[in-house]
Amino acid sequence: MAAIGAIRKHGVFLLVIIGVALLAFLLGDMTKVVDMFSDRNTMVKINGTKFNDEYQKQFQQNLALWKIIYDKSSLEETENYQVHEMTWQQLLETQLLDKELKKMGLLFSKDMISSSNEELIASLNSQQPNQLLYKLFTTIAKNSSPEIAYGFLSNIEDYRDRQDVSDYYDAYKAIERFHIADKKRMYYYAMVQGSQNFSDVMAQKIATDNRGANVELAIINPNLPIFSSLIPNVNEKDVKAFYKEHKNRYKYNEEMRDIDVAVLPIVPSSADLKAIEDTVRAEYARFTAAASIADFNKAEMKGAVDSTYYKREDISLTELDSLIFDVPVGSLIEPFKYENRAWYYGKVFGSAFRPDSLQISYLVVDYKTKQNQQSPRTKKQARREADSLKNVIMANPNEIFTLLPGYLAGRNANDSTEWISDHPSVRNLYDSLLKYGVQNKPYIQENRGYFVVFQIRQATRPIEKRMFAIYPTEIKASENTVNDIQTAANQLAASSTSAANFLEVANQNGIQIVRGDNVTSMAAVIGQFPNCREIVTWAFNDNTKKDDISDVMKIEGQYFTVAALRNIKTKGTADFKDISGIIEAELKAEKKLEMVENQVKEDLAKAKTISALAEKYSVPARDSMRLGFALDVYQNAQVENNAIGKIFAMQASNTPQVVSGNNNVYLVTIHNFEDGTPSQGYAYEKMMLQNIVGGRNRSEMTILDGLKEKADIFDNRARFYQK
Repeated sequence: MAAIGAIRKHGVFLLVIIGVALLAFLLGDMTKVVDMFSDRNTMVKINGTKFNDEYQKQFQQNLALWKIIYDKSSLEETENYQVHEMTWQQLLETQLLDKELKKMGLLFSKDMISSSNEELIASLNSQQPNQLLYKLFTTIAKNSSPEIAYGFLSNIEDYRDRQDVSDYYDAYKAIERFHIADKKRMYYYAMVQGSQNFSDVMAQKIATDNRGANVELAIINPNLPIFSSLIPNVNEKDVKAFYKEHKNRYKYNEEMRDIDVAVLPIVPSSADLKAIEDTVRAEYARFTAAASIADFNKAEMKGAVDSTYYKREDISLTELDSLIFDVPVGSLIEPFKYENRAWYYGKVFGSAFRPDSLQISYLVVDYKTKQNQQSPRTKKQARREADSLKNVIMANPNEIFTLLPGYLAGRNANDSTEWISDHPSVRNLYDSLLKYGVQNKPYIQENRGYFVVFQIRQATRPIEKRMFAIYPTEIKASENTVNDIQTAANQLAASSTSAANFLEVANQNGIQIVRGDNVTSMAAVIGQFPNCREIVTWAFNDNTKKDDISDVMKIEGQYFTVAALRNIKTKGTADFKDISGIIEAELKAEKKLEMVENQVKEDLAKAKTISALAEKYSVPARDSMRLGFALDVYQNAQVENNAIGKIFAMQASNTPQVVSGNNNVYLVTIHNFEDGTPSQGYAYEKMMLQNIVGGRNRSEMTILDGLKEKADIFDNRARFYQK
């Protein structure tokens, strides 16, 4: 009874425990219960909606497109994260614009998307094709044909589940997304900007204010050497007061880190360099003593002798081409060092004048095999038929085109004429064609399952080509040197007690430091040092605290690195200590400007004229210049807008005056003002208002930034992409 009473007494509490336990049992474990109430496994979320799967899909599509655009099979770490950033910005902009378009009643239906795709494909037949699609088209056509490429793109959804062309499919879907996003952007910004209305009263005000002024002008930079003695003083109290009043100007939109990286390049020591050179010269001595190149290769396990003919342009090393082509055949190439990267030695052992490419036509005569039971011929019959075709073509070289339809061997072709290159074609075939197939005489090649009757139609002009043996030895650090460099990195990591101490120890040991400020969680570069994802991942780990020192990390096999987390900057208003230096610099610049303005006023009182003072400061003085109140800074001779406002508030006179902008001091004499003349219907003034208030680039950027400010954005991608 006591137990039952205890249960009743704690009944509500036990029901909660039992309910949670039951839920955990149904879901598998308690961690899944936690996931229901957290974003631990959320990658990105916009306005409360998760887009993990969509982000992954779009990233893969963008990755496929990036590889095709830049003709790469794989991306470097830095490029990989550029694709990540591009994907995130695209997804974010699209979701924000979709929400706004929906409010306006504009939804992209399936028909609109289909129409957009038709427009995209149709651009391939226009003089201005979509450039991304054209790149994809030419890439596919290069590996097949223009007809196949066009058919593939026109029926793209037929290939949705084909793994062999998945990269092409993904790249197309990325292009499709870009195209539709461009349309959404165009519709939205056109409607937003089209909704602006400028009244005649406002335009009339612009017309009235838009006076012109004829002036004499000199622009004075406060950093001129003549003002070097003017040193502004700013104390900490001033800086703190400014921060307190203006701290909303200094905000971080995302978490950032300040990271210092010690970089220890893995380079050979002087002992390594001496050992490498000694090894190369000893090997060269054995090479010169060997009976033949083949014997040397066998003894030194260098592989087969390369009997390929190369032309001069094939030699990528600038120093090596002359050593091969400007010496007699049989000459030795003595050991030489190239750009501290490798040693080379070798020998030139062959020369010939050969065409660089041949135009050929060919017929295929197959015979019955296990794999080809449909052929009507035996191997012996196929050989006789190939010989017969050879005789027919010898009698009439153009007969090969008449014979072609009967000897396609299942190929889908209407012409077998093509150009083949000496290098890297199949060597034996090219040599045989040169030996037996000259002067339009056919050559028969035997293959497993078929004979091919080749005929040379044309050949390029023969040029000199050479055969040579070259033996490279990479100049790299020895294992002992690598261990020594790693030990130095380990010692730095072990002996550093803070970020500040880390710098001291590194400087004492002559170790290079790369300083990274405001590094974001998805960055792959610190300062100018690339491929730093492992370091960034460490810095953003929950367990990494300010002043922590990392373990030694090896980057790209070229560097050992150690990192120190100098500062953690959280999203929101910046801490005073993080931006006090920036504020101090701003206040000093402001005070320096005031000091220079006062100095210029004093000097002007003595010099009396702008030209005299301009000569003293070694700056140009420009007379009879015209300024406009509503013109931009470039049309106003680089005079800052706030200075223009002060100038047009002054009275015209022949007395030089001094005004300041944000960055410069201006000496100005206003000769006279000219009243503005309104345009017909204030068309010009309204266009000016449009540019001032909503110029396209500024307006679109401002609008999108405004949408981002209002949105609830959760970016947790760094946890999912550690490398």
